[in-house]
Order: sequence, then C-alpha cells, then structure tokens
Amino acid sequence: MTTSFSDRGAARRDAVLAVARELLVEEGFDQFVLRRVAAKAGMKLGNLQYYFATRDDLLEALIRAEFEHDLAAVRRATNVDGLTEAARALVRNWTTGAGTVFGTMSLLAYHHTRFRELNHEIYEAFYSELGVLIRRVSPDLPDQEIRMRARLITSVLDGVAMQIHAGATNHTTLTKRAATLVTTIATDR
Repeated sequence: MTTSFSDRGAARRDAVLAVARELLVEEGFDQFVLRRVAAKAGMKLGNLQYYFATRDDLLEALIRAEFEHDLAAVRRATNVDGLTEAARALVRNWTTGAGTVFGTMSLLAYHHTRFRELNHEIYEAFYSELGVLIRRVSPDLPDQEIRMRARLITSVLDGVAMQIHAGATNHTTLTKRAATLVTTIATDR
C-alpha cells in the first residue's frame, strides 16, 4: 500500500517506526504487536493502523528503514578510509539493534513468502552497494570476486551481530576486529 503523507504525517510515521524498532530490539518479536506499539507511541490502535494496517506491514517498513540507514553508511564511503569507517558504522549499527531487525527478517524468511522475498531483495541490494564500494577500493577485481567479497562481508556483519546478541563478551574487541576484517576482505590488505 503506497500512501502519501503530509510532513506531519511522515514525521509521525517515522516516530512510530522508532518506537517499533525499540520495542523489537528491547522486548523481542513476541512482544512486537500493534497494540503494544500503539501504546508505546501514545496513540490509538486505529490511528497506528492508518500508517500500518498489519504487524507485517509495520515490520516490513521497519526493515526497509533500517536497510536505508545501512545503505547510507555504505554510500558515504568512497575510499579505503571511508570503507573502514563504513565497516565500523555497519558493525556498530548491526550490534546495537539492526542485527535484531535483520535477524527477525531472516528467521521469518524461512516461513513466510513475503519476508523471503524481502530478505532476497534487501540482501541483493546490499551486495550490489557493497560491490560498488569494493570496486572503488579494489578496481582490478573481476565482478564475480567482488560479489563473493560482498557476500563474505555481509556474513561477517551478520555473524558479529548474532554473536553479540547471543551474549559474546568483549564487544569492543569483536567489533573492531570485525571492521578490520571487513576492510581486509574488500581490499586484500
């Protein structure tokens, strides 16, 4: 459903997405229900459903918003130093909430066509954007190698997020080393 919102409506929608993200990250998918999101956002359920008719609609919007945030970090990077900073930003984001958002999407992808298609769409777009960045820092690599490295980088990001959410200790060292590994994968340095 494509709806055009006023500036105020768009701001309200963004505020709902922020509340929904917080609820999903802090309390988990079992507590991610429209009634709870509406209560935490200080609005009536019917008003929430004006923006998001179903929980799946809200979750998809949340996933897409999270993805746009990550794409912005990748797009800002234009060289090796930028890649290192983008890697740190991605690891930081994926270990402070995005991992929960994307993990939820990935788990739902096993059981729901809608989320399987969304998972595929998002990962393919992410590989493509990472490929652009890898091409900038390693211009002589063949396309197939760039794609493989983009997948490996994504695997590192997913893995670090999963480890931290599973209770891994020493987050700082793990995130720094993951960012370094991302740069190494992209550049072979």
